[in-house]
Amino acid sequence: MDSLVEKEVIEDASAFVDEFNDNSEFKVTSTRKKLVEQHHQWKEEAYKDMPGNTKSERLDEDGSEIRPKFLSNHTHYSPTDPDAKISVKPGKARQLNYAGQLSVDDAHHVITAAVASTAGSKDSSILHEILDQTIDNLDANDMQLEEVIADAGYSSGEALQYLEQKNIDAWIPNFGQYKPERDGFIYNNERNRYECVKQGGNKAILPYKGERTDSKDYSKHMYRSSENDCKNCPLRLECCGKVTKFKKIEDSIHKHLYDKMHQKLTTNKAYHRRLIKRRSATVEPVLGTLINHHSMRRMNARGMQAANKHVLMAALSYNLKKYLRFTRNLPQTMVTVLRQALKQPLAFVFLIVQLTINIQCVQAKN
Repeated sequence: MDSLVEKEVIEDASAFVDEFNDNSEFKVTSTRKKLVEQHHQWKEEAYKDMPGNTKSERLDEDGSEIRPKFLSNHTHYSPTDPDAKISVKPGKARQLNYAGQLSVDDAHHVITAAVASTAGSKDSSILHEILDQTIDNLDANDMQLEEVIADAGYSSGEALQYLEQKNIDAWIPNFGQYKPERDGFIYNNERNRYECVKQGGNKAILPYKGERTDSKDYSKHMYRSSENDCKNCPLRLECCGKVTKFKKIEDSIHKHLYDKMHQKLTTNKAYHRRLIKRRSATVEPVLGTLINHHSMRRMNARGMQAANKHVLMAALSYNLKKYLRFTRNLPQTMVTVLRQALKQPLAFVFLIVQLTINIQCVQAKN
């Protein structure tokens, strides 16, 4: 974190559009910087009375804070390791991190795929990469993928579309912003529109207005009513707001995939609960072992390539330990068989001879 520097601010992005595109990792527009600073000022004011916020601050010789609490990947980067991104988890310090993604077999807790990613990236954007690696590893051993269980962090329209194309039976809860239904509105699939059914309302119609991309780069279908239908509606204040005179509803372009997953999870609630418990009992112990015993808490290298190597080596060492447990030790196995054969004298003599021949063969080879 001490190596972080602030990105260069471009006052007029349109005048430097080519340069900005070529070096976007090290530059930020003045508008973006202003929005981030406003958000951090709000957080600083909102969190100042919270427990644990009264610790002493480290200042340099100029009186500036050495490690400020509120930093963003939008405004800062590390020149020594540009691939590392700022991230924070509840109860942990804000720092530069990489993320490790794993897929684990639920039968024996064997790691079937491992890959590193930037800490700022969403888990759902890595789902296709980790599953492609899993499928290839299983195919190489004449095995097939039966089901995929993941948490809501891996839910996205692109991820669900990938699972649909690959015909993979997945159980992934939809992310928190998903709404299966709109309160007071029903969707008319035949006419591709929303219809108001609120008691006491004007029964407005919200036809499809096209596709748009929001500030977070999510593509959505937009449905909007006419001002004539809503401006004199008795429910306009609670439905549209004090200023707006029309009702607007936006749905993800992948809503049909979200609806399909929602129906699948709600129809099989008992089975889904069992799968959630199985996922926790399968993946979490493996992650704990890698973090505490295989140096996944910290890496002494820089760059995404080194981070990916670090994750792969940790997974490899974990699987090797698993393999040694499955591998049968010949001397120990022979002793066990001999003990069982003591109850049968004839078999005991045969085994002694066989063991002697094995020993002689070893000596002859030596």
